[in-house]
Amino acid sequence: MNSLTVSTSKDLENILNHLDAVVYVSDIDTYELLYMNQYAIANIAGEADFTRIKGKRCYQVLQKNQSGPCSFCTNGKLPDNGDSYVWEFKNTRNNRWYQCHDRLITWHDNRLVRLEVAADITERKEAEEALQHAQEQLKWLADTDGLTHLYNRRAFYKNAEKLRLSLPTNTLLGLVLLDIDYFKKVNDTYGHEAGDKVLEAIGFTLKTFTSETTIVARTGGEEFAIFLPIKSKKNAKAFAQQIRGAIGKIRVPYYKDVLSCTASAGMSTGYTSIQISSLMRDADRALYRAKASGRDSLCEG
Repeated sequence: MNSLTVSTSKDLENILNHLDAVVYVSDIDTYELLYMNQYAIANIAGEADFTRIKGKRCYQVLQKNQSGPCSFCTNGKLPDNGDSYVWEFKNTRNNRWYQCHDRLITWHDNRLVRLEVAADITERKEAEEALQHAQEQLKWLADTDGLTHLYNRRAFYKNAEKLRLSLPTNTLLGLVLLDIDYFKKVNDTYGHEAGDKVLEAIGFTLKTFTSETTIVARTGGEEFAIFLPIKSKKNAKAFAQQIRGAIGKIRVPYYKDVLSCTASAGMSTGYTSIQISSLMRDADRALYRAKASGRDSLCEG
């Protein structure tokens, strides 16, 4: 090797060691690390120089508690035409995110090796995750009643319709509307703080009935709706009475008093061909009859 070649090699190594990016080379068959720049040595391997790493496998140095090839190793995915394979992952040793450009190259001894150049994209990924979290929060706020943490009226219609369309044809559906009896009296007697605590307790109770196929929402001040597929009208009626019974058992301590409530309910049923709005109208009429007949009861539409 002449002096010009040595000088060029040292200059190249100097350049690579001053890159703010991970650069390393490993054998694709044995996974032996053949080269690693100073940035990778310091920021991932946690060593001072390559002599402490030489001879080790890439997965031993680059990943945490890894005793064999990584499940996400790209060796089998690298194009044989010299193009890069671009991917992103979170390193297990330093928990930093990297965008990796991997490609096959021929080493000086003619063996096939993997060259990886990886840029730290942690700040970008954290910003993306923060944005995604913010979007999820906005969606939650748009769909959720802030007091009871149940769906709001808009989300109820949206999710009930989504469920209806996902069910097999001729599935029997049930819709139950609930109205808390004499709720205004609670607010007038104890104040709105007490009323909110009662509503929170009702929301907590109704939340236990929620599932992938049971949509529960607060649709108004003291009004709630439940939509679900049912086996029969008898089954729907039993379910509605079970919910009314659960509400009737609620006890809310409020200073020296203990608050309780009952609920009137209207129920309607129909097959998947019927619109949610039609079920709502029928259940609403049934609810009106339940309230007109003395409350604390269930009427069927």
